[in-house]
Amino acid sequence: MSTDDSESSPGVDAARAKSFGAVAAAYDAGRPTFPAEALSWILGPGRGLQVLDLGAGTGKLAAVAAGLGHDVIAVDPSPEMLEVCRRRSGIDTMVGAAESIPLAHASVDAVVVGQAFHWFDHARALPEIARVLRPNGVLGLLWNNPDTVVPWVRRMFRVLQGDDFRGTDRFDPVPVIDQSNLFTMLESARFRHWHDLDRNGLRQLAQSHSRVAVLKESRRDSVLEQVDLIYDHTARPPEPLRMPYFTDCYRAHPSDLANYRRTLDAPVAPHL
Repeated sequence: MSTDDSESSPGVDAARAKSFGAVAAAYDAGRPTFPAEALSWILGPGRGLQVLDLGAGTGKLAAVAAGLGHDVIAVDPSPEMLEVCRRRSGIDTMVGAAESIPLAHASVDAVVVGQAFHWFDHARALPEIARVLRPNGVLGLLWNNPDTVVPWVRRMFRVLQGDDFRGTDRFDPVPVIDQSNLFTMLESARFRHWHDLDRNGLRQLAQSHSRVAVLKESRRDSVLEQVDLIYDHTARPPEPLRMPYFTDCYRAHPSDLANYRRTLDAPVAPHL
């Protein structure tokens, strides 16, 4: 998983996966968007595609897709996250899960997943993604990973992750996709970008991370105090503090097996 979401026990993972709704406003304010060139690499240079943003959260990736001229539907299990997403223009929203997508067979040209694929139950989600994609569709996976080579960023994420900090840990989707036999070989690309933050923005970024969201209040306050100190020792107001990120992107297309299975009159997976 990305540096903010490395692996732990299943019970802890489940609690963390459900923690985002409670911090939807902080997530939207503190988390970076995605570079438009990264999404263009996945979707191609055209406009007017039917794009599903799966695990859309507050709609940061969906907003980029809409800005590129595509028709976008955002699906997420958290009503609180989607409430923030609905404030963005050009995006339809639906409550739903990757394991049971509330869309018809072959109904979208692209499924994009920003910062969420590692939370999915892949054995159930990948057949669902293949089901809703059209034969020449594309699956795009994106992660914003902070550049922890930068000393203050490394200190920041050591505070957020504690003993679990490994600095360069990344979720690798390649084995998961390969084992499904439902998609072609993943292609990958990386894009550099920055996210400008003030003091409160850096605190909200910290609050939005699942490891911090599930802490007891006293421990969470301690973490946020340390984050404030990092800002005070690093930033040069009124200039923003620029958080450096790499956006790691992957794309694949439905395999022949996926396209064949879609032609069968299989029932749509039940809603969770």
